[in-house]
Amino acid sequence: MDTFLTGFISDTDDKQSLHTDNEMEMSTEEISLTDYDILPPRKWSTEIIYDVPNALIRKKSEQIVECHSSSVRPESGGLLDDMIASMGTESAAWLYNIAHTLFLLDYKSIPCSNWNENHVSSWLQTIGLKPEYIEKLEKEVTGPVLLTIEKSYLREIGLQGGQIQLLLHRRDELLQQDKSKLQQNTSYLCKGREDAEPKADPCNSVTKLEETLSVNDEFATHVFLTPSGYRKFDDNDAYFSYKKNAILPPETGIHKMITPCHEYKSLENACKLESRKLKVKFASEVIRFACACMNMRANGTIHFGIMDKTKTSYKHGEIIGIPIKDREDYEDALDYIEHCFPTQNSDARKCIKPPKFIPVIDKDDQTQSWIVEVDVVPMVNIVRGKLYSARIPKFNEKTNKVEYEQKAYYHRVGPNTPRIKDDELVHFVHAEVHFKEDLGRKLCVLLTRGKKCMDNTLHYIIVSNRFDQENLQNIKFLAHMNIFSVFDFDPDSKLLGFCHNYQEHHAVNLHFLHDYDHRENITDFIKKLQLYERTSWIFCNGRNNYNGDERSFVVLFILNSEVEQPLVDTFHEFYAEMSGHEDIVIISESMENYKKWACLAQVFCSLDALEQNSVVGIPMSHIDATIQRIQLTSRRRERRLPVSNKGVCFLKPVDEDYMLSLEVVCVDQCDETNEDIMEQEQINKIEQYFYQGGKIDWMNLWLADRNQCGEVIKRDAYEDINKILEDLVLSNTSKRSIENINIYHHPGSGGSTVARQILWNWRKKIRCAMVKLSYQPTTVCEHAVMLQNYQEVDSNSCLPVLLLLEDCNTEYQDDLRRELSNAVTSLKISSSTLCFIILCCKRSLDPENMCKAWPLRTVAVTHKLSSEEKKLFSKKAENLKPKFEPEFILTFVLMSKEFQPSYITGCVGNLLKGIEHSCSQTQLIKFVALLNSHIQNSYLSISHCEAFLRIGIQLEQVRHHAFENYLSEQARFFFIQLKSSETHIDSFRIIHHLVAKEILKQLSSQQPQSAIAMDLLQNKVLFDHRFDQEEFKKFVRDLFIKRTKKSKGDPNDSWFSPLIEHVWKTESLEKAIGLLKVAYERFKEDAFVAQQLARLLNENKRSSENCPESQKVCLNNSYFGEVDIGCRLLELLSNVDVFATKMGKFKLVDYLLTDYTPEEVQKPWHKFHGLLKGINNSIRIALECICEDLARFQNHSSEEEEELDEGEPEKINNPRKWLLRKSAVYAKIFSVDIQKDEAVDNKRQRAGEKLEKIISLFPADLKDLDKTVLINAIFCQIALSCASPSSDKLFSIQKLQDVARHFGRERRIPLPATAYFLLSLLFWPEDLTIREDSTTRSDIVTNAIGRLHRYHEINPTAVRKGRILTHFFLGKASGLNKIVHKTTIEKFIKGTFNERRLKWQGGEVWTNPEVVRLLKRVDGYTENGNLFIKLSKNNIRVIPLFSASLPSSNENMTFYLGFSFHGVVAFDIKVSQ
Repeated sequence: MDTFLTGFISDTDDKQSLHTDNEMEMSTEEISLTDYDILPPRKWSTEIIYDVPNALIRKKSEQIVECHSSSVRPESGGLLDDMIASMGTESAAWLYNIAHTLFLLDYKSIPCSNWNENHVSSWLQTIGLKPEYIEKLEKEVTGPVLLTIEKSYLREIGLQGGQIQLLLHRRDELLQQDKSKLQQNTSYLCKGREDAEPKADPCNSVTKLEETLSVNDEFATHVFLTPSGYRKFDDNDAYFSYKKNAILPPETGIHKMITPCHEYKSLENACKLESRKLKVKFASEVIRFACACMNMRANGTIHFGIMDKTKTSYKHGEIIGIPIKDREDYEDALDYIEHCFPTQNSDARKCIKPPKFIPVIDKDDQTQSWIVEVDVVPMVNIVRGKLYSARIPKFNEKTNKVEYEQKAYYHRVGPNTPRIKDDELVHFVHAEVHFKEDLGRKLCVLLTRGKKCMDNTLHYIIVSNRFDQENLQNIKFLAHMNIFSVFDFDPDSKLLGFCHNYQEHHAVNLHFLHDYDHRENITDFIKKLQLYERTSWIFCNGRNNYNGDERSFVVLFILNSEVEQPLVDTFHEFYAEMSGHEDIVIISESMENYKKWACLAQVFCSLDALEQNSVVGIPMSHIDATIQRIQLTSRRRERRLPVSNKGVCFLKPVDEDYMLSLEVVCVDQCDETNEDIMEQEQINKIEQYFYQGGKIDWMNLWLADRNQCGEVIKRDAYEDINKILEDLVLSNTSKRSIENINIYHHPGSGGSTVARQILWNWRKKIRCAMVKLSYQPTTVCEHAVMLQNYQEVDSNSCLPVLLLLEDCNTEYQDDLRRELSNAVTSLKISSSTLCFIILCCKRSLDPENMCKAWPLRTVAVTHKLSSEEKKLFSKKAENLKPKFEPEFILTFVLMSKEFQPSYITGCVGNLLKGIEHSCSQTQLIKFVALLNSHIQNSYLSISHCEAFLRIGIQLEQVRHHAFENYLSEQARFFFIQLKSSETHIDSFRIIHHLVAKEILKQLSSQQPQSAIAMDLLQNKVLFDHRFDQEEFKKFVRDLFIKRTKKSKGDPNDSWFSPLIEHVWKTESLEKAIGLLKVAYERFKEDAFVAQQLARLLNENKRSSENCPESQKVCLNNSYFGEVDIGCRLLELLSNVDVFATKMGKFKLVDYLLTDYTPEEVQKPWHKFHGLLKGINNSIRIALECICEDLARFQNHSSEEEEELDEGEPEKINNPRKWLLRKSAVYAKIFSVDIQKDEAVDNKRQRAGEKLEKIISLFPADLKDLDKTVLINAIFCQIALSCASPSSDKLFSIQKLQDVARHFGRERRIPLPATAYFLLSLLFWPEDLTIREDSTTRSDIVTNAIGRLHRYHEINPTAVRKGRILTHFFLGKASGLNKIVHKTTIEKFIKGTFNERRLKWQGGEVWTNPEVVRLLKRVDGYTENGNLFIKLSKNNIRVIPLFSASLPSSNENMTFYLGFSFHGVVAFDIKVSQ
């Protein structure tokens, strides 16, 4: 039998392979090498038997053969039937049982319960489990174990969630298929046995065979050759290697043109040849294979060092490796390309990749061997429409020269590379005709809307079904696209598919379809789902691994697998919503999938239209390469951040996506941009957008650094801010962990440019980011801390983070600072370590005046140019003239002229010459100019503009290019397109608000502003247009209610919005009133519009009949609005004729408080008597609520601010002063007149004198007073002790305690919070070390503070600014002097208001020597994250000012104690030494 086996292998391997130079035709009847999976053994060819990839099966076959002997040898390697016919009985039985054994030993045909460790290992490799986990499992897991394995065991041995889910899911599938497969295999065997029995009596041989299997079973397990996988195609993995004697899968032919075909060459003997012969041999094999791949438009890899069908003891596909003396022999061999492809060598060079040298690991051999692999990547844009021929080189031993065969065409037929015969060439060309269509260009045009590159202006919606594992390796282009959302019809996508693949590059938000069934406000809905921040991934068919319940866009449908109806329904929805197909692109690699798709989709869209927008038949690898070629940022990689050790670290894209509230500016910002595809026209557009008035982009600064566009001027303010930063960061002059720098700038003066230049030029020294103001300060803080600590070791040595805030309000800035301070404290970072710098850039009409509040940290940028700046702007203007028309960079031209009014008037006048006043485009200019003149940062969305001009329907086929082309010449000069990075909504505004004012002024000669505003209010198209509707309505509403204020940099304080004041003063009062009435109706009886109408009527003492009607919806709007409108109404009523006489006040009080109604108003006011007669209680209750609110929460608005924002009652800047003024109006009607100087007095002496007068009004014995009056009397005593500690009107603290003691005994009747607050003040012990009777002070204090805590929990006040107001602190003195008012501490703090506020926030107050001398530190302890004070036998919970200042462990603490309406508060918390 040994002789037979030798002959058998020899006959098989001596066949002339189709890989050799002597080309042979491939038999059309030859069975594919993968047919052992589906054919019965009797149908196997000899090649199938010895090419089965399972090495164990082949080894057992050899053992069987070695145990039998036979003198019969087959003469050829034909089919099994032919061999059996030529054999004797015993040999026929032997060969049949060889096939029988081979079939049974393949794990695919054995029941899982019979598997051994090797079967399980092979199966684990096929399902894609990670190698390191396979090594752990193959030692212990057999088939029976696999059937019962559980998640808990897998976790114990180290498997992670995704791998566990994969293994268990595939195991369950295996169990379902196992029974049917086994039955199928059994039927095959039975059929084979029946065919074999008539030819021989195999019983005796079978018995011997079974005995042999039993004897050699153990040995066979030890010689098992493990299967191996390929290197990833066209990938340079420096760490990849092959294992000696492992087995690769059989050689393959073309499959879908996407999966690489593979060809093996052993080079076992050729590698020993001298250099020139080796080069020729290597080149001949590579060029033949490459020519075939290029003609087939298929990827392919040829492997050298892998055993092919040569005469040897190695198995087909076995990794043997070859020694390499000089790599240059293989690299230089490709120089034959020029000779082999005489006219097409350039294409061949691009498609044939350089050789890759893969090491072969062999622990038993110290000599290093290698596998040499050459990848062929026929890019569609290179090989499209071409047929390639090659001249194969050969070495002539006689002449000792290299010769070339005649030119020939090659193709792949199965695993072979034969020539294309002359008579078959025409047929081959016709078969490839579908490549003649320029599908690559079609794909690019469809995805970019005709642009030459894919930039960031377009966003994509992807609709996809299941990707196979091969295609998942060819969708890199999707990771570089701006994907807005994905509709995924693959339920396993999160586990194994597209979603899993994409999440390796980006963070996504996972949703189901029902998540979009919303009923809330659309803006809140967008914020809730973060629709514009991360890609939204919508699982349309559910998720198999989920345990719970389940700008302009291009919609891309990718058909990867069989099309089902829900996918087509989705197409219909998009087709209907987008009014056509021009923004929908369909990609399908498979023609069959596309045909089914087209058949179903033609119900909604014609086949011609579908064909027009479909790309069919291109392999996904070609699509991947083609799209990446045109992507502007296709070289996506990990960006870099500076680190404290002066080096850099990588910022992973996924980690950056999680910091979604920040736009991080990296060291290598924009370096991923593909400069090669950027044309000068595109660069000019970027530059023109900036000089036309748009905000500067990082790309602009990047191009300027590379001299691709002109340098951006640095204004003098840049150097000022740069100097401040150098002092803070480099000179280490900062005393705080958080510093502020403010930039106030005239609109259009370059303030935001200066701020961004600062970030750009500091990005390599410290970490920089822009804050997205749509996020709450808590979220921004979280992400800022994440950015600061990213890949840093020590929190105390991290680089500071520079955060840019543009046009944010003061409250947001303060809240962010407070959150950052809290975070710094929680990280236990030294308070003197600089961690964050907040650079706040704000527009202002008076920037120089805004610098006065904080001169050392504030810089002004104005329209006024210095002499040096004038030179720079003049020179720049000259450089820009050849590139741009002045009208298209008007903002820069005006800036260079310092926005001189006369120059603006002249420019606008020239541009408006000949304008048609009655056309809709001019009306649109008027509307936008009206908004931009009066409302900062206002705009009109392009969608609104298109709706107004009615161009969406008329120009449907070209609507994305229609709008700008449809605009008049004047509109193109005046409008600039805005690109929102947060909402992706394209919009327009006038290039500068001064230009908008001048346009409005000049056009008002034909139509006054009141008429323009009235047309805007009554325009049904704009108000009914649902896209960006809320922002549009907000801008128009602000036209009528938003006032100007000096405190915010406006030139003056106004009682009404600028529009209403302009109409009132330059046109007429009736028109102003008419506008407000129409606005009131338009905004559904809006309370604030009604308030403005009431105020306007009140200011002009107009008809009292109109006033109450406008109040009807206002009184219950808010407490502030209720008091404001109520008091104005009282003033208005007091001026009505019937109440304006000497006795009129008494009549008015009677009217408001009793059933009395004057005859004069009986009928005119009959609708409003009930409302007016309840106004007293309404105002009183509102005043009390406001007082309580102001007592609980501090307000950080400057006392120096002179005017209130009464146009927006809930955001009043100085509520205490406002409250005093409104209380005086109320008291004037219902009580006594209060003069302004009697209400408040900041001079302590005068305040003490006034308090003494008030105290003298109370009786000497306070015990019999009503509880409310008693509380006021005690508060007066405490206030007097703070204002005048030596006054003889003061009671002793003991007397006040006696009077207040009955509050502590009150159990059944609830007391106001002020009573408990007084008890905590009066009874707090001066010395905690003195133990008293438990029924006295400690119980009273404990009960009072407990009631305050419960009162706050049961009645949570709407925290307007989130800051607890501490009124008093515990001092070192005794008696009433132990109570220290906050103003006593504030007098020790020097500086401007903002500087004093920062000292409070930064904790510098507690280091002031006077404060340390005055206040008393108390001892406490922490337990379970809470802070307590031990008071006698009671534990009192203390509220920490910053919860993060508490240690995580239980410690003894020391701190200053404050008293508030929430309880006692701890300041400057430290661990006791």
